[in-house]
Amino acid sequence: MTATSNRYEDLNKITELAKGAVDTAVGLGVLGLQKLQVGRVEMQKRLGKNERLADGYSEFRTQTLRRASKFDAMVGDARRTFVSSLQPVTDRLPEPARHVASVAQARIDEFHAKVSQYLASASSEVPTTKTKTTKSDSAS
Repeated sequence: MTATSNRYEDLNKITELAKGAVDTAVGLGVLGLQKLQVGRVEMQKRLGKNERLADGYSEFRTQTLRRASKFDAMVGDARRTFVSSLQPVTDRLPEPARHVASVAQARIDEFHAKVSQYLASASSEVPTTKTKTTKSDSAS
């Protein structure tokens, strides 16, 4: 076995490990996002039962979604800048490393798209809480 074939075997092992790490990180991110979504739905159900908290939650939710959408846009801009800065370097990498970079980029793009989709769907939902005026509220 020559030194060159050992080098390629090592690069292939590193490539496989990097792909596994990227897949794991994206998978954990998706699971976290799903858990967050389940928690949000549960909170909406609970707050829908408590009229006093419903108005405050609705306003908090609106502000949070607005800020999260701004943050998502900033992350998207930063990601695009970072990728465009690394593109000249990536083109000079050996093929296995270039493949890892390509897979990582695809996974990151996929995760960012899911986060953006989640924020868009959460923003477009009509709040399930309704404000009702009770006798005790109108007496105050």
